[in-house]
Amino acid sequence: MRTLVIGRSPFADVVVADASVAPHHAELVLTGDERLHLTDCGTETGTWRQGPGGDWQAVRQAFVDRTERLRLGDFRCTAADLLRLAGERAEAGETNPERYPERGSAQRLRGRLQRDPLTGEIVRRRP
Repeated sequence: MRTLVIGRSPFADVVVADASVAPHHAELVLTGDERLHLTDCGTETGTWRQGPGGDWQAVRQAFVDRTERLRLGDFRCTAADLLRLAGERAEAGETNPERYPERGSAQRLRGRLQRDPLTGEIVRRRP
């Protein structure tokens, strides 16, 4: 499982230089079975997917297709675009895997939440 942080921050895995994108806007998880799970990180401008009728639907967390049209704030892309940008940044040596040592296992998020290591979904942590 691989988690990509998407946002305006220079520390994000995919940097989007758009004022409508939060510094830590969304996370895209490539699960062990090659599915993609997108999570909005509680941003003001939101994360959206284009529905079958062309209307935009808000995403809090959902599995997405690589070719599905996405919108982060006003920035439009596909999941494949985000993966390509992350790959280009890694090839240029701009990523540092030691920044996030918890990646690759169930990642603890804010509050009583955690990420399911098999699906990438954010779930309530059991006491």
